[in-house]
Amino acid sequence: MPFFLLHHRHEPDECAAAFAAWAGFRSPLRHRRAASTCLGGGHALWWRVQAEDAAAALAQLPQFVARRTVPIEVRDVEIP
Repeated sequence: MPFFLLHHRHEPDECAAAFAAWAGFRSPLRHRRAASTCLGGGHALWWRVQAEDAAAALAQLPQFVARRTVPIEVRDVEIP
C-alpha cells in the first residue's frame, strides 16, 4: 500500500479553524503528533500516511484541512 506525505497549508487567521476541524472527526491521525510550523509562523502541517490512493489519504483529514492539503506519494529510499 502506498505512503503519502500530506502537506497542509493555511493562512495565519485560519490556524484555530484548522485545529478545531478535528473535533468530533474520526481519523487514525487524531491525538497523534504532526510536524508543524504554526508556532513558528509558517502555518503548515505534514502527516505521513498509508492509503490506497491520494483520495483515501485525504479522507483521513477533516474537510477544512483536506481542501488545503496536497497529497504527495512517497517511497523510502536508501541514501548512499
